[in-house]
Amino acid sequence: MFVRRYQLSFTTPAFLGNAGQDAQWRTPPVKALLRQWWRVAWAAERKFAGSVEDMRREEGLLFGNAWLSHLEHGKPIHDHCQSRVRLRLLLSSDGTKSWALGTQGGVSPLSTGLDTSYAWFGLIKRKELPDRSGIKADGAESSRQLSIAAPETDWPQLEKALALMNAFGTLGSRSRGGWGSLHIDGAAHLSASEMKFYARPLSECLKADWAMSLALAGGRLCVWHSKESFKTWSEAMTLVATERRHVRTTLGKDLRIALGFAESGRMPSPLRWKMVKTPEGRLQIRIAAMPHAIAADAKKQLSDVQLQSAWKTVIATLDGNKHFKRMEG
Repeated sequence: MFVRRYQLSFTTPAFLGNAGQDAQWRTPPVKALLRQWWRVAWAAERKFAGSVEDMRREEGLLFGNAWLSHLEHGKPIHDHCQSRVRLRLLLSSDGTKSWALGTQGGVSPLSTGLDTSYAWFGLIKRKELPDRSGIKADGAESSRQLSIAAPETDWPQLEKALALMNAFGTLGSRSRGGWGSLHIDGAAHLSASEMKFYARPLSECLKADWAMSLALAGGRLCVWHSKESFKTWSEAMTLVATERRHVRTTLGKDLRIALGFAESGRMPSPLRWKMVKTPEGRLQIRIAAMPHAIAADAKKQLSDVQLQSAWKTVIATLDGNKHFKRMEG
């Protein structure tokens, strides 16, 4: 087993909870995020032609499973196995326990709903339960060391997944809107040209019902950066709140579900917002489009034509936005 260590930190508050909904660092969400981006790397390596069944089998053998089986001589053979990847959150250098609770208080909310899409997440009172807590950004509690142990042969793919996590990964509630933006010291930095390896044309993205890849429109990568950088997360998230709502409201009400919905058959937004660190230590907003079809079992549906129209509008809106510019490479 090869062991490598990475320093994780949040650039925006993270609403990442335990069973009691109290903010706390835990390995299961980190492992789930690693698996999510491992799938994207797996698909790109196969030029997006691999089957979901093959992907799930390889994923299960790598990260552990209790469901895989195959036939040998007409008899079912079960391949249940433990994960080859072991994760551990280590104590920080200041002595803070890796499982200590977060202390972030409430943040100013906008009204929730289809128009705002939870753009500015407030810590809402839960009747008889206490307010939810969060993990503060830019402090001792926002940083933990992650130790990963895995066989040497698995590391090339894991490194690609970690680079994607560093580029686009967020954790916790409302994370598609920029909360819980994760920075990974030690992971590779992806340039725009390297990101293109994980991208394909918009029309191809919309054939799958899961976030398999970044999108290309007109041959250009659908990833945007803010023209301005920010000193604090609150300044950056204020802009995210207004611009995320603006992007959503440029779509007619019938098309807004292309950007996710919270009702029955819930679909997280395929338009991902994240706060990334600049070399100067400031924050920059990154927006990544990972369009996909709506799952067939969801109660809300759009036709192929409607999905194409919705995403073309979203891309044109961001291209014309004075605050953002597309990454070139």
